[in-house]
Amino acid sequence: MNKTLLSLLVIGLLLLGFFMRQSLFTPADDSRELNVDSFVDHAQYLTTQSEVIAPLLCAKLAIDMGFSVDQEQVNSELRQTLKAYDDDKDAALYLFIYVKGYAFGLAHGIEDKPGAYFHLGCDQNHPEVEMPPQQTQI
Repeated sequence: MNKTLLSLLVIGLLLLGFFMRQSLFTPADDSRELNVDSFVDHAQYLTTQSEVIAPLLCAKLAIDMGFSVDQEQVNSELRQTLKAYDDDKDAALYLFIYVKGYAFGLAHGIEDKPGAYFHLGCDQNHPEVEMPPQQTQI
């Protein structure tokens, strides 16, 4: 069997497998598709809410400044906030990914990270950030 026939056989088997998966294993009335319009509306709303964005900004600013951050606590708080958007179609997961990426992107673009960190009140409002011990200069 030459390489051309083998390639055609493999491609045919892949196409047959894909067709069988689509027709036999996926129900015709699968409603797991994400509603894009509601996703965009929810994402836009969440990016304007300081109680959602501020902890993420503080965490990213702290990471960029070399502080230790409890990412599990940050993620847990965000998941708890987004639980209201869970619709059994993974909408809360997609919102989690989007909002976290959005906030981290914002924080990454800030030039004066220490100034923004203290301006946002991160040093007082977010215990998940462990400040390094104060260094004394001689």
